[in-house]
Amino acid sequence: MIITDVRKRRGRLYQLYLDGEPAVTVDAAAFDESPYRMGGRIDDDQLRELLEAGSRRRAREKALYLLSMRDHSRGELEQKLRQTAGAQAAEETAARMEELGLVDDEAYARRLARDLLARKHYPRRRLAQELTGKGIDHALAEEAAAEAMEEAETDDGQQALELLRKKYYNRLYDENARRKTAAALARYGFGGDAV
Repeated sequence: MIITDVRKRRGRLYQLYLDGEPAVTVDAAAFDESPYRMGGRIDDDQLRELLEAGSRRRAREKALYLLSMRDHSRGELEQKLRQTAGAQAAEETAARMEELGLVDDEAYARRLARDLLARKHYPRRRLAQELTGKGIDHALAEEAAAEAMEEAETDDGQQALELLRKKYYNRLYDENARRKTAAALARYGFGGDAV
């Protein structure tokens, strides 16, 4: 196939025309760094390699952008990258970010557990659930939740009291409101003893 035209598209993309027909959209930087030019030849394997290089480049750029906004776990970062890049590019990029030290699940889990404990007054079980929801390994989430509770020198009962003082302070005066508050605490993740 012969590259008969290269046209700029929205963002950082080029539309390649092969043998006079519009064929594919490729990452502009990946194309510019490649040996291919207008009038040159490209076969199917070379085109696939060019598309994969563009996908890896977009994944890397998006990962750096996401990490500049806030910390992410490796699993969360990989999941977000899969939306714009392929699964393989997302996995490779997340692994590379971890190698570079830009992603550290252990530090992220500990920091998030302390933050959720202080701001939201979550019980230990809910802390672990929130962390696993962010892509943290279950064992690490349990460990980080326990460590955060120990550092704060608190337990589920004290967290429930803090939440009552913060959010439900005016619902403790009649029986119906107390029942609704107890149900809300149970939905929040507190066990029967703490409620």
